[in-house]
Formats: sequence, structure tokens, C-alpha cells
Amino acid sequence: MNPHSIKARSTIAAAGLLLIALVVGGVGLDLAIRYRIQNDVFFSAEQVAARWSAAARNGAVPRPIPTFTDITLVQLVDARGRVVDSSLQAAGMGPLSTLRPPADDRLQERTECSAQDRCVMLMANRVSPAADSPVVYAGTAQPSLLTTHNLEYVIAAGGVLILVSVAWMTWWAVGRTLRPVERERQFASTTSHELRTPIAGLRARLEEALLYPDDVDPRDTIQGALRATGRLEAIVDDLLLLTRLRGADAAAPESIELGALVTEEVSALGPGVPVRVRVAGDVRVRGSRIQLARVVGNLLSNARRHAVSAVTVTVDSVGGQALVAVTDDGAGIAPADRERVFERFVRLDEARRRDSGGSGLGLAISRDIARAHKGTLRIEDSPVGARFVLTLPLAGTAGAAAERTAAPRETAVKLRRNTWFARRPPANTGP
Repeated sequence: MNPHSIKARSTIAAAGLLLIALVVGGVGLDLAIRYRIQNDVFFSAEQVAARWSAAARNGAVPRPIPTFTDITLVQLVDARGRVVDSSLQAAGMGPLSTLRPPADDRLQERTECSAQDRCVMLMANRVSPAADSPVVYAGTAQPSLLTTHNLEYVIAAGGVLILVSVAWMTWWAVGRTLRPVERERQFASTTSHELRTPIAGLRARLEEALLYPDDVDPRDTIQGALRATGRLEAIVDDLLLLTRLRGADAAAPESIELGALVTEEVSALGPGVPVRVRVAGDVRVRGSRIQLARVVGNLLSNARRHAVSAVTVTVDSVGGQALVAVTDDGAGIAPADRERVFERFVRLDEARRRDSGGSGLGLAISRDIARAHKGTLRIEDSPVGARFVLTLPLAGTAGAAAERTAAPRETAVKLRRNTWFARRPPANTGP
């Protein structure tokens, strides 16, 4: 954890403030609980002492003195300090206290502790103002919460638990809040690097042409500059598209028949690897035609770039979802790289070898478009090559209704279209 990061500083600040509040609150809670326990014990002892003091004045103290509450230690002690009567629990014990309240303050509380660290909380009640008046002592052993630090341990443990929980929640919440900012910072850093590379190459070529005009072929310099400019243009165009995808000015969704859309995109392809299209039924979705066409175009370009002899595109509907699968017969993508290829500016070695001028944003844009349409774009297992699967929600129940109404054999055959688009191989331009 970097202590200078916003995430760490926010967590430390929140934890520090909470720690101060917990210390103050814990001390206050400890004192309040201790006061409450002491007050309850002394109040009960006062009632017992007052009861047997009144009985002593009337000469009606039983022997032994019965106890009915938690105040089990009761003694009647004369002016000479002798125990005249006591409860069973106090039998055989010396006087609980040497305290003799004065005549003008006949009821006093006291905590007496012996040499054996045994403490008794009691109330001393002078029976009468007379000089030889006996004293009634009523009390009980001090509760363990007052004689030990167990209460402090429990409060401290609860405070630590609260502190750790709040610190973790703060760390998680701040991290979640700052995650988009961190992603944008990383994206800006990566974009700067990707733009710097073609700019540096372009600058190097132009400087070389100026420094060595007799040794540099102007035509080669211009062609290299055009390639670098083309890469810059591709990156900028894709960045603008990503910005528009995140903007609020998206076009109103329209009903799109995926089979027709795929067929149109395949028809617009230039010479190259042949593409076979298989469409099952009337598969309709709602969304942006331009954006979905961009996804299909990206997937087709990617598949043809890596295919050996053919690319297959299937359009179908399963479980209320529209499926567009693009499969090539190339080398495929390793499972460890199937998520990496959707990251921005990530281009595997095979992709760089086959197309050094790509922007590295095509698949990232395609996944963003799929998510914007409440769908997914993933790579699935395939016996050969790579298989990209685009999943989109069907437009209402149009897909299901089409399947239910396609009962007649002739209609089913008519709705199911198998289209083959064979492209002649690219011309061999030589090395």
C-alpha cells in the first residue's frame, strides 16, 4: 500500500478519526458501565440495610438474618465492634467494616478490601443517633467486572473490530470510487505511449531525410510517413469512437435484423479469405446499427487476418438471446490470453506480425459496444482456430415468435439461409 496515494490517505484519515472517537467512547462506556454496576449494588445494599436497621430498632431481627437478594452479607454490629447477628453467608466472619456513620449521617457506602484482595461493597446504616447505637452492614462481594479488566478487554476488542471493519470498508469504497479515475489515468498513459511510437518513427524518418538527403530515397520516406500517419489516424478514430460510446448523445435504438446486418458486412469485404454465413431464422435485436456493424466488422477483420483458409459466421437465437459467432481456422488464442485481447492497446505477437498498423483498440471497442447493448463478447473453445461469440438480448419476443410461427416446412426452409461468400485470395505482391 502506497501511503501517499489518495486511497491510503483517505483510509488512514478515516481510521485515525474513528480511533479517537472509539477511545473517547470506550472510556466513557467503561466508566458508565462501572458506575451503573456500583450504583445498582449500593442501591440494593441500602434497601437491605434500611430494612434490618428498622427491624433492629423494633427489636425484631431474626437469627440468622435471612437474605432474599444478591446482598448476602448482612451483619448487626454493636458499638464495641462485636457481631451481634448475621446472615448465614457472613457467619463466622469478623465485622465487614470498622465504619461507624455519625449520628447526623447515618447511611454511608463503603468498599472494603482485605489483605487477600477480597473486596466487599456495602452500606453502613446506624440504627439510631444514640452513642451506643449498633450498625447494620449489608453488602456483597464486588462483581468481577469491577475487580478485573475484562470489561476493558471486551470494549477494546469491540473497538478494534469496528476500527478494522470501517478501515476495510473505507479502503474498498474509496478504491471503488477511484477505480474509474485510475483506469482513465492508465488509459491516458497507455494512449500517450501508443501515440508516441508512430510519432517517434515519423520524426526519425523525416529527420533522416533532412540530414542525409543524398542517401535517403524520398519515396521510401513518404511511404513510411504515410504508414505512421495511417496508424495515428486509426488510433485517433478509435479513441473518438470510445469517447462517443461513453457519451450521452447515443442514437435512439432501432430494430435490427442481425442476419441481414452480417450479410451486408460480409458483402462489403474486399478480396481475401472466404467467409461463410449461416443465419437461422429472423433474429432481431434493438440498438445502434452503426455500432453493431462496427462490432461485426471488427470481428470479421480479426478473423480473416488470422484465418488460414476460411471464416464461418453463424447467427442464431438461444434462450431469448441473439448469438453471432465468428470462427476462423487459424492458430487460435491461448486460454491465458482470451481476456487480455479485449484490453486496450493489447496486441499479441501473432497480431503484430500479421498487422503492424492496427490500433489495438478494435476488440476493446467491440466489447464496450456489446456491454452498451446489454450483451457480452467473449472467446469460446473451438476445435480449431478462435471463436468469438457476441450475445445480445432479443428485441422483445420477436425471435421467439418467429420460431413459433415457422412451423411449416417451406417457411422454415425459407427462413433458414445459408450464404457463402467466396473471396478470391489476395494478389501476390511479392516480398
